[in-house]
Amino acid sequence: MTNEEYSTQTPTSEGNFTGLADDTVQQLKMAGRVQRNFLPAQLPNSDSVRWATVFAPADWVSGDIYDVARLDEQHIGFYVADAVGHSMPAALLTMFLKQAVTMRQTIGNKYRIFEPAEVISNLNAKMAEQHLAGCLFATCCYCLLNVSTLRMTCARAGHPYPVIIRNGAGPQQLQSRGGLLGVFNYAQFEQETVQLASGDKLFVYSDGCESLIGDCGGQNEFVFTHQFCSIVDLPIEQMMAEFDQLVKSRRVQPAEVDDVTAVGLEIL
Repeated sequence: MTNEEYSTQTPTSEGNFTGLADDTVQQLKMAGRVQRNFLPAQLPNSDSVRWATVFAPADWVSGDIYDVARLDEQHIGFYVADAVGHSMPAALLTMFLKQAVTMRQTIGNKYRIFEPAEVISNLNAKMAEQHLAGCLFATCCYCLLNVSTLRMTCARAGHPYPVIIRNGAGPQQLQSRGGLLGVFNYAQFEQETVQLASGDKLFVYSDGCESLIGDCGGQNEFVFTHQFCSIVDLPIEQMMAEFDQLVKSRRVQPAEVDDVTAVGLEIL
């Protein structure tokens, strides 16, 4: 996997489609291709920052969506969002999320870049206004990176904590509070700012990755898996390629299969 490619995965269980007509399967495949067209075709790599991603739907379509977008010469906004559930209903919600995430506002000749907490709050309000049937909710982690100062601010809504990896320090979670999107109109979301430096990495992922990354294991402290710790010191492109292989080689029960999405960056 190159640094500007995302990984795709054939549905984990072909049994999910047993009995479906051929034309239905073809439509699902086409829907998956359309959904991938909404992912960034190119990542904003530079002499100071490198990016890599993993995108592995559980079915032909995914309940996850991500984006990495240059907002101006200094700022890059990026996020991973996860619609609760997977397959077609969740995939349809990801299309709404993609269009509803507003990173900047342009008025005349001027523009304003939204802070991550604003992005999440605005997204939550738009979801709540829809009064979606079927109790459809979503999670999201949105981050804003200043490539000049290397200050990064992030906010999350019910999403797994992003992971920062510093030289010699091992992986650590970046924690901030925020509930599910689309539940309460006026929910409050925190944002945290961290100063990055050369050699630092950030890993933002959907909950389908959690079994490969770690858990609390009945304790208060999150414990990272040996598998994940064994790859975090690799260059970001190689780290994400190795993580993609972990996803493809893991053994899970059909009921436990979930969409897997991750965005990684490295400060050079």
